[in-house]
Amino acid sequence: MIRKLPFLIFGIFLTVCASAVFSSLPLEIAKPDIGIPFIIYGIFFLSPAEGLFAAVLFSLTREALSGVPAGSALFAGVAVALSCIFLKSRLYIESRYTFALVCAVAVLTESFIFLALSMLAKGETKDFYNVLVFAVPDAIETGFLGLFMFILFERAKIRYMGRV
Repeated sequence: MIRKLPFLIFGIFLTVCASAVFSSLPLEIAKPDIGIPFIIYGIFFLSPAEGLFAAVLFSLTREALSGVPAGSALFAGVAVALSCIFLKSRLYIESRYTFALVCAVAVLTESFIFLALSMLAKGETKDFYNVLVFAVPDAIETGFLGLFMFILFERAKIRYMGRV
């Protein structure tokens, strides 16, 4: 776990920087979820416990940086992590393209979980259309980000994790 700590710190740093940059820009549609590639890689290539730890850490960071209701980002992030743990034995990620596809589907799943949670908790649908409109571009951008993050993770695994 100590060897993976720099990657978690790097991911939180990227999340904070992305939140600061994307909140100052007038681009409402360009907000990829930076924590999802860390969560997916942790679950599928490391251990489910490390992926779940990353899910809790990135969800709490996203919840602190955004205006979502308390606990909703954490619930959605952990639900996506648990669904990936369930799919770990059924899904084989062999390339960066498959990894990007799983990242994009995870963002869509997280958006739909957030919508269902909003419907169950509040019983209102005032943000339903906004979430649906922005979920697909966020998924596409997170998928593109997943392509490059997979390469970064694999190179770091060969060089950094291989060192004893």
